Amino acid sequence: MYKEITDWSEVWALLIPLFFLFRQRNKSSYLRPVRMYVIIALLINICAISIQKYKTEWGYELGDFFYSNNFLYNIHSVTRLLLFSWFFILLNQKFMHRIKMIIPFGFIIFVVINFIFYENFFNRYNLSSRLLATEAALLLFYCLQYYIFLIIEDKGIPFKKQPGVWIVIGLTFYVAASFFIFLFYDYLVVHDKDFAIDVWDVHNVFYITLCICIAASLNSKDDE
Repeated sequence: MYKEITDWSEVWALLIPLFFLFRQRNKSSYLRPVRMYVIIALLINICAISIQKYKTEWGYELGDFFYSNNFLYNIHSVTRLLLFSWFFILLNQKFMHRIKMIIPFGFIIFVVINFIFYENFFNRYNLSSRLLATEAALLLFYCLQYYIFLIIEDKGIPFKKQPGVWIVIGLTFYVAASFFIFLFYDYLVVHDKDFAIDVWDVHNVFYITLCICIAASLNSKDDE
């Protein structure tokens, strides 16, 4: 029972912000990409975990397209970077604004080059550590520049009342913890698969934290 709960945590965790999304208490425009992320991520994760759990029962073999869910994690990674980049841009913080605008385009160029020349987007054996770690590093940059902006542009607004602060807190914990997991995950799968499975549970804990923080932001009063 415990294993089923942890295995499906990437799905049920998103139901927490989804509940508050439908309440629409905070209608700030900068939350639009976050709302989109919750819905898109839920659909991707349902498919990804279903394939992982039931591919044997459904009769998939190594040569079948749906034998592996790795391509769904690639899609999720690209979607997450683009939507959270949009979120930070919509916050309209002038600090490093040009760099924040450039990052999504640079990331897309990196993805195209990486999967044309170096990796297979539909790799059936391993996740793309290069993609996931790059995404985490870029999102961590966004989070750090957010905090720097608050220090430089101190306007006397309480920290907890800053636009999007709960999302940034949750995202900071998630990407900071996940970066090294993503970076070495391919290596761990090859050399110690059991440990790789266990360490992914750590990733899931921080993903739940991110979802709770998104829910807190969606449930806050409209501060736009």
